[in-house]
Amino acid sequence: MKRLAMVSACCLVMFMGDAAATTSTARNELVGFASLPADTFATGPAAGAGISANGRSGPFPGQPVQGFSGVQFAPNADGAFWFLSDNGFGSKTNSGDYLLRIYQIRPNFRTASGGDGTVAVESFVQLSDPDGRVPFPIVNETSRLLTGADFDIESMVLTGKDEMWIGDEFGPFMLRFDLTGRLLSAPVATPNLDANRQLDPNADVRSPQNPYLTDPAQANLGGSKGFEGMAFHPNREVAFPMLEGTVQGDPAGALRIYAFRMKQGAFKRLMGFYQLEEPSHAIGDFTPINGGQYLVIERDGGQGATAQFKKIYKISFGSIDSGGFIRKQEVVDLLNIADPNDLNGDGKTVFDFPFVTIENVLVIDERTILVANDNNYPFSVGRGPDIDNNEMILVRTKFPLKLDSRVGLPD
Repeated sequence: MKRLAMVSACCLVMFMGDAAATTSTARNELVGFASLPADTFATGPAAGAGISANGRSGPFPGQPVQGFSGVQFAPNADGAFWFLSDNGFGSKTNSGDYLLRIYQIRPNFRTASGGDGTVAVESFVQLSDPDGRVPFPIVNETSRLLTGADFDIESMVLTGKDEMWIGDEFGPFMLRFDLTGRLLSAPVATPNLDANRQLDPNADVRSPQNPYLTDPAQANLGGSKGFEGMAFHPNREVAFPMLEGTVQGDPAGALRIYAFRMKQGAFKRLMGFYQLEEPSHAIGDFTPINGGQYLVIERDGGQGATAQFKKIYKISFGSIDSGGFIRKQEVVDLLNIADPNDLNGDGKTVFDFPFVTIENVLVIDERTILVANDNNYPFSVGRGPDIDNNEMILVRTKFPLKLDSRVGLPD
C-alpha cells in the first residue's frame, strides 16, 4: 500500500522530528481526510422504495454505496479497503430491495504533503446463498442474492484462507462466506450463558428480528443490538464478536465479547464484558492491536451539535476483573482532534467527527488508525445541513500502539 505507507512516513517525520516539541504538545492529530459523496450509487436494481428523508426520495437509481459498518484491508489490492455495507435503510421492513455487498474502496487521502481527498469505488462483492444454506425464507428465493431484509450485517473478519466471517444483528448470527460472497454454511446462532457464565447449548441469544421467534416479545436482546463489532486474534484462528447491546440478565451497559473458533465455526467461550460509559451508549467497531489489546469505538446517539461522546478505547484481555469486565483506556476523542493543516477544509484547526454512527476502525501502523462513519443514507445529518457523506480519516495517535507484526498495513 504505497500511498498509505507514504502518508505514515511523512507524518512521522513531520511530528517526530522535534522530540521535545512532540512531548510537550502530544495530541491526536488528523493526518489524512477523504470523503465519498452521499449520492453515490453502484450498479444493480433500484433500491429504497418508500424511503424519503432530507430531500432524497427512493427508489434510487441503483444501489446506494453507503452504510459502511466494517472495514478490512482489501485482499490482493494494495492501497484499497473492503467496506461492509449494513442492512440498507435501517430496518428489516424497509431494506428488502437493498443488496448486501462489500465494496472495494480506494481513498486518496488529503494529507499535509498531497492527495485530493477523493474516494474511488472500484468493485463490489455481492453476498448470496446459491446453495440454500439459509434454513428460513429469504427475499430473493430465485436469485438467492441476500438483502437487508434477510440479515443486518455489521462486522467482518477475513480469515486469510479465502474465507470471511460476518457478524449479523437480526439473529444475531455468525455468517461464513468465501471471498466471492458465497455463503458456505448455515448461520451460526449465538449461545446464551448459564449462571456460571458458560455457554449454554440449550439457549440462544435472540433479537426481536430473529427468524425463529414466533413472538418478538420473547427476545432477550434489543433490536439492532447484535454483532456490531468483531475483532480477531492476529493468528486469525479466533474471532471476537461483540454484541452492541446488553443481554437480558447481564449488568446494565455490559456488552458480551465472545471467542469464536473460525475454522470450526463454533463459539468457544465468553471472553468478558465491555462496560459502556453510559448504558445508553453503543459500540461502533472492534479491531486488534495485538493478541491481548484491541480498539473499540464507543459513541452516544447524538449527531452534529447534540454529539457529546465519540471515543476510541483500548481494551486489554489480560486485565479482567472478578466480575468479568475488561480494562479499558481512552485513546482518541473523536470530537477533539488537532487539525493544524485543516485537511477537511472547514477553516478550523480542531477537527471533530460528530456522526450518530461511527462504525469503522482499522489499525494502519503503530501511530496511525483509520476511522470512517456509517452515513445512514439518506437520514444522518451530522455535518448538516445536507445529508452526511462517507468520511474516512487517518488519525495519528498521541502514543504508539504495541502493534503485532501481523496487524496493520500489509507488507
